[in-house]
Amino acid sequence: MNGKVGSAFVLYFGEDKIDSFIYRLSDNSSVFMAEVFAINKAVDEIIFRNLDYVDLITDSRSALMAPNSLNEKRIYVNSIKRKILNYSGKMNIKRVRAHMGTKGNERADHLAKLAIEKQEIECSFHETRTKIRLNIKRNMIMSWQNRWDSSKNGEETREFFRKVCIRRVKGDFYLNQIYTGHGVFRTPQNRFFGKTNTCHCGNEIGDVQHVLLRCRLWSTYRDQLKIELNTSIHVLLRQEKFQSFCRFVIQYLLNLEVEQ
Repeated sequence: MNGKVGSAFVLYFGEDKIDSFIYRLSDNSSVFMAEVFAINKAVDEIIFRNLDYVDLITDSRSALMAPNSLNEKRIYVNSIKRKILNYSGKMNIKRVRAHMGTKGNERADHLAKLAIEKQEIECSFHETRTKIRLNIKRNMIMSWQNRWDSSKNGEETREFFRKVCIRRVKGDFYLNQIYTGHGVFRTPQNRFFGKTNTCHCGNEIGDVQHVLLRCRLWSTYRDQLKIELNTSIHVLLRQEKFQSFCRFVIQYLLNLEVEQ
């Protein structure tokens, strides 16, 4: 809560509350570790009081299953398992559903929220592997974004993809020419091969925007698509019909280039 982590457990005898304990954990602690920490502290208290028979109740399925797993490798979790197995009394770990009104469980949840207000951090855990991977991934994407924002290359592509993303972009031979501003359009043909940059219609420079949105040669096809006035090419490219139109136009231009 608010970037802080608390943990708590409550000791009951029947319906009567005997004692309660709250702890503030380091801010990098996971919810799972907060639950496991509470179980560990409860086990220590049970051993200290030398109680004969105890039900240890939690609403965390993962914290309940971890000590029972044969594949568990975390030292902290396995230490709890050893304490329970070596205890002379009997401890039953049980799970209840969260927020169902179970008295002790609801009280422990409330105390865990209060624990974050404590100034002293009573236990610090290392970052989990999951968090480390997430942080590395986040930093890599931030670095990638900074390079992308400051790059002198890819201006046309940046108009379509301002934010970097690890999701695969579904392009193809035709659409990629639009995204990159390269390929058969007159502007890259002029830049790389010294050809004229005037569109085949003879009216304007034959860049992506003109050819696909304004060129009179394709006005009949665009009318069939019922494109609304001033709709950006970024929006239009989300439509399958417009993508098909783009492929048709680019293939036609390619054929013209081959014939010349």
